[in-house]
Amino acid sequence: MKKLFLIFTLISVIGCQTNQKPDKETVLKMINNDLNYPRTIDYEILCSDPAHAKKLLDLKLDEKGMVTIYKTQKLKDIGSPLISFNKAAQPYLIKPTEKEKRLDIQKVKIAEETIGNIKLGNRSESNGKTSIPVTYTVICTNITPFSVLMKRDFSKPIDRSTTLRFTNGKWKLIKP
Repeated sequence: MKKLFLIFTLISVIGCQTNQKPDKETVLKMINNDLNYPRTIDYEILCSDPAHAKKLLDLKLDEKGMVTIYKTQKLKDIGSPLISFNKAAQPYLIKPTEKEKRLDIQKVKIAEETIGNIKLGNRSESNGKTSIPVTYTVICTNITPFSVLMKRDFSKPIDRSTTLRFTNGKWKLIKP
């Protein structure tokens, strides 16, 4: 009887230790791995599309020396790229795939998203499952001149939330 009591006590102590609230560093690693942070925000430019050429003109990216836009084409040049990227734009270009090359698509870097601050909420139990709400801040860094292509203020951090759930003896991130 004493052995059974000792085994039960040992199991409950071990179970309590593994069910402890994880620290912020562990949660940061989980978010980075499961949600693919840090990550690059990119934008696809269709180099043969007159609408994209107009947008780049309107945003004055040609005046900033990032792109050259061919405003007129001869009949034989229809379908060829209207947009080419200058030397100043080279650090922000993402190498295109073969399919993107065929379709005259060029992806450009806009910024990089990283996790700034993590707040762990109070632990709760529901239906026998333990969970912890997590709020984290996404910060944009390395903002490029091409960020004007997106209607977003990259200087402001964004608060996001997710949940950690204790399942099968491990804490798992529930993807938002």
